[in-house]
Amino acid sequence: MSAADLLTLLVQQRSGGPDPRAPEAARGMLTRVKEYVLRHLADPGLSPDGIAAAHHVSVRYLHKLFQFEGVTLTRWIQRERLRMCRRDLSRASGAAPTVAAVAQRWGFVSPAHFSRVFRAAYGLSPREWQVVARTGSSEPPAVVDMDVRTSV
Repeated sequence: MSAADLLTLLVQQRSGGPDPRAPEAARGMLTRVKEYVLRHLADPGLSPDGIAAAHHVSVRYLHKLFQFEGVTLTRWIQRERLRMCRRDLSRASGAAPTVAAVAQRWGFVSPAHFSRVFRAAYGLSPREWQVVARTGSSEPPAVVDMDVRTSV
């Protein structure tokens, strides 16, 4: 494989397109699976078993389809959920949704787990991201110690 072929493959993978070396039927199945997952992203019970059953394929075949993407199915689902959460936290609508509400809306059962994976993915906590996205600031907000009490 030449350097140009490798570069083309990298660009296609980064753009989310299926691997051009994958057989046509596998690319079609991968597209259908992705569409299904995106429609059911909010379901906290979304799992490889359920996805495979809905498409009448084995879990092993399902995982093999995602090898073409260079990511596991579970990681792809998590990445898509995080993307939707980040989008919702960025909205400048009137009442800001709570971080826990956004996490739950997109299938995260535990707000603490959501906060950990969000920070790992984006380098900011969900709340920091929300403030930065809404204010247009390039700096995260200062951490405020909520246990500090002042007396009058």
